[in-house]
Formats: sequence, structure tokens, C-alpha cells
Amino acid sequence: MILRLQDSKITRLFLYLLILSPLISKLAYGQQEIWAKITAGATRQRISLAIPNFALPVNCPNDLITKASNIRQITIDDLEFSLFFEITKLDSTKNYSIADKKVDFVSWFSTDAQVLIAVDVQTKNKPFLNVRIYDLFTRRLIGTKNYDLDNESRWLAHRFADDIIKLLTGENGVSQSKIVFSLKKGAAKELAVIDYDGYNLNQITNSGELKLFPSWTPNVNKIAYCSYAKSNLNIYTYDLNRNAVDLICGKDGLNTTPEFSPDGKNIAASLTINGNPNIYILSADGKKINQITFGRAIDISPSWSPSGRELAFVSDRTGSPQIYVINVDGTNLRRLTFEGSYNTSPAWSPRGDLIAYVSRESDGKNQIYVTDLTGSNRMHLTNLRNNEEPTWSSDGLHLAFSSNRSGTYEIYLMHWNGTGQRQITHTDGTFSPSWSPRLAQ
Repeated sequence: MILRLQDSKITRLFLYLLILSPLISKLAYGQQEIWAKITAGATRQRISLAIPNFALPVNCPNDLITKASNIRQITIDDLEFSLFFEITKLDSTKNYSIADKKVDFVSWFSTDAQVLIAVDVQTKNKPFLNVRIYDLFTRRLIGTKNYDLDNESRWLAHRFADDIIKLLTGENGVSQSKIVFSLKKGAAKELAVIDYDGYNLNQITNSGELKLFPSWTPNVNKIAYCSYAKSNLNIYTYDLNRNAVDLICGKDGLNTTPEFSPDGKNIAASLTINGNPNIYILSADGKKINQITFGRAIDISPSWSPSGRELAFVSDRTGSPQIYVINVDGTNLRRLTFEGSYNTSPAWSPRGDLIAYVSRESDGKNQIYVTDLTGSNRMHLTNLRNNEEPTWSSDGLHLAFSSNRSGTYEIYLMHWNGTGQRQITHTDGTFSPSWSPRLAQ
């Protein structure tokens, strides 16, 4: 990246930018109910699931056998990632019945599983999955649903997994979610989208320039980002339905780090309208602008609280970048981070209880932390090379981030406590991930 910036304070700005018991309820899964309510605590006990091979019809075509096997494995991967479940390892020499009205409850209960997911591949009229979910302790059917096998395998499996999560826990899963990021393409950075698990990478822009700091709308039909137009850094939205770009804010100077509010009606961003980067709230179409912070400090990288009433942001008003929290009307400013001399890239958990951020360590490397809202209890999540730009999954149980531990910056996932870290992109450089809410397809 070549920066043509003369003012030392604006140069520093870009340095900061580059661093970041059962609960009964109605549910649309047949007759059904929420089987158990799981909390997000660290001591949560996972529900054990038995998911045997899908029952196949006589003379099942090979392509359908392969499709069913793939769907089962993707579903298992999604459920294990969710943190709600553990998958019971089954003895391959055993073949207990899962036939409707003939389920071998005694044998399945002996596997120590709590819930059985029984799936039949049926081909009447057209192929579909018939899913039946049983509580093995009470020997009770707690859910049933059919899935059309004409649908694309991976997305069908993601939908199946999210339905199981909703039925058994009452929580919304993230299997049907995507991550948008800046993808290095020569001297440019384009916007690209990928499934949460690293499949189906799709580059959605191809116009050149640098496209930075993408952010999803809550309804997942637009992506806000900033990009250069000649010498100006402007805020745009990319409309996925129209495949069109709209200018939202092109004030002279820098218009950067946009993030949509939880209701999608506003965008928080950093603008240099008065010469210094301050936090502003814009209407989603950019027609109304309201300044939130004032002064000569660099204020940047706003992140909304789930309620939409507060913002976390970065400011160097005490001499080095730290994380602050402020009400959206500009009142009740307070400093959040006191440990670490260089803290950036706040990301407020959708559950409201944690803020993830990036801290520069004494060795000069950037690492990801989370802290509670008092700032007094922080947890160190990463330690391999540089790890930056955290973004939360919509359930608040996982983080995506950018890391150069493989030699180039790529997108990684981890759970909220730093466990389960894994790489999901393999490119020439990916930056600034933003994790979408759940997509319904």
C-alpha cells in the first residue's frame, strides 16, 4: 500500500488502521419444542448426539449415496463447532435400528448419547431427507422435518445443523453465515465473501483500488466499506441484490471504518470533517450526520453495542491508542483499557458481555484479547505472530480474525475463549473480516 499523506497525525491514523432443564417453546420444526436451554458459560455441559449413517433406500444411486455422506459430515462439523454438542463416537460393527417406530432405544441409550438424530434418504417423487430427532432418556420424538435433496449440499447441511441447534438449545446457530473481507489482488484489495467454514469463496468486486473495512447490514443485503476515489477515502455500500455500489459519505478528507448499527438504520464511522478524525453517526443513506466525539485526538474504529445505545472506539487522547466507550448521544465517555500501551480494533460481542480488541505486545506483535465491560478482566486469546481485526459471530461464541502466522495474512476462526483456532482462507492476503448474521436461503 502506498500512502500519499503529508500530515504526521493522519499518518499515525493509518498506522492505527493497519494494526485490530428443558424450556418449552414453539418452534418451526414440525410439532416441536425447544428441548433444552443452554447458557454461554465456560462450564456449559455439551449435549451428546448420536448421528448414525443415513439410512439409504434399496438400489440408491451412487451420487445420492455420496451426497448423503457429505451432508452428514458437514452437519457434524457444524454441530461440533457450535460449542453446544459433542458427537458420540459409534461402534462401526453395531447397526442399531433407526427405523420409524422401530428405534432401538435400549441400544442407542447404551452409547451414552442423549439425543439421536435419525435420517432416512427417501426417493418418493423426488429425493429428500426425512429427519427424526429423539430424546433417548424419555424415548420421545422431539422433532421431525424433511429436507429437499435438490438443494446444494453444503448449504442444506448448514441449514440442517442450524435447525438442530435451534430445536435443542433455543439458540440461533451460525452455520448459515458468511464472512466478508478485503482480498489482496495485486496492488488492489477487492471485497470477497466466504462461507463461515472456509468454502465457496466469491470475489464480489473487481474494479481495482483499495477496499477496506467491510461491515454487514443486519439484514445481510448490503456491505459498507471505504475505498479511495482519487485522493479521497470515501464510504460506500455494496448492494448484493443489485450488484451495485452507492456512495454514502464523500466528505473532504478521510471517511473510514464504517459499521452498521444493530437496527441497520445508521452507520458509525470516523470522519475528518473538521480536520481531526472524530466519531460520527450517519443515517444509512448518508444524508444525516451527527458528530459524537470532539477534540484534537484521533478517534476511529467504532463498534456498536448490541443495544445500539453505546459505541466502543479507539482514541489516542491520552497519548497512545486505547479503547473507550461512549453513549451514542456523546455522553458518558469512559476509558475501557488500561493494560497495554497500544490497543485498537474493538469489536463488541453480540451477547453484550465482552469486547474483543487488539493489543501490541512488548515484542511488537499484535495479539487479540477480550475484556468485560469494566475493563478489569481481560483474557489473552492469541500468541502466534500477528493477529488482528477480530469480528464476532452472531451468537457471540466465536471470533474470526486476520493473522500472518502462515506467512501471509489469512482469515482464522477461534472460539470466544481462544480455543479451536483454525485457518479458513488460503490466498495471497486477506484482511478486515466481518462476520455476517445468519443468512436464510
